[in-house]
Amino acid sequence: MATFEEKVEKQVEILKQHTFLDPTRDRVFKEIFSKDATLIHFLNAILHLPEERKIVSIERKKPASTLTSGIDVEEVRFDVHAKLNNNEFIDLEMQRASHEDFADRVELYADQLSIESKIHFDSQRTATEKEDHPYLMPSTYSVWICNFPVDFCENYREELGLFRFSSLGNPDALPVYNKKKYIVIDLSKVDAKVLNLNTAETEWLELFTKMASAKDAPKTKDPVIADVYSRLAVNALEKNFITEIATGMVTEAEISTRIGTARREGREEGHKEGCEETKFSDAEALLRDNDPVERVSRVLKLPLEKVQELADKIAAERV
Repeated sequence: MATFEEKVEKQVEILKQHTFLDPTRDRVFKEIFSKDATLIHFLNAILHLPEERKIVSIERKKPASTLTSGIDVEEVRFDVHAKLNNNEFIDLEMQRASHEDFADRVELYADQLSIESKIHFDSQRTATEKEDHPYLMPSTYSVWICNFPVDFCENYREELGLFRFSSLGNPDALPVYNKKKYIVIDLSKVDAKVLNLNTAETEWLELFTKMASAKDAPKTKDPVIADVYSRLAVNALEKNFITEIATGMVTEAEISTRIGTARREGREEGHKEGCEETKFSDAEALLRDNDPVERVSRVLKLPLEKVQELADKIAAERV
């Protein structure tokens, strides 16, 4: 049986046969939007803002936010969290696979984004402004790019809001509260008709739906789009970066396999070992995503020393 390192090396060789990396992979997605100019270009294309409200600058915010409940302390880890030039805030997420509680996750992230935004917004207001309007909220955008069919999306792009039930059936209905906006991009619903619109938005949609299998970069006059293809060309990337992507892919595949096997064995035999194996697989995935050892131990209820051993092993692989 191949070792983990051998599986990674095999995946590296497979990736090298491609022209570009898959932009929906978490690490690749973050690399795309590591440039402020690229993020601004994408947001202006996808948010459909009028010319006078176009984004011209952003201020990056911390990617992780602590969420405290009566039971435990959890962490909401935003993919991209930024303040826009017009005092609006945004959370941009890439979702490769649907979760059982996907709509709840969207709402949780949007809620946490609103709280974070309110705190920052108030920190920049005067005492008089806060006294006069203590509940005034900034506008927030929760944007999700989904690489799977979203059941509540009828089109490739859906903008959600807070509406009255009495407005159902009214085609001219407007949201009751328009400061909290959800935009969901369902990549599975992007078709040739959409791509033929030839807008900045469709160039991004083409990038997310076709780049992974593309043999050549598309002909584009947009320097930002051209730059993304150039940066993600496999033959221009350092091996360390490709290895990092391959490691994540192998880990993801092994976690899926192990969880499925453990659950099946747990159902069939009721063995505690199956559950333990699942927990350690989950722990490895969290640690490879740089979650703290103490948090992984607490959340998964695993011995701290065992989780530390696993973290040390992962750290040794990266050297």
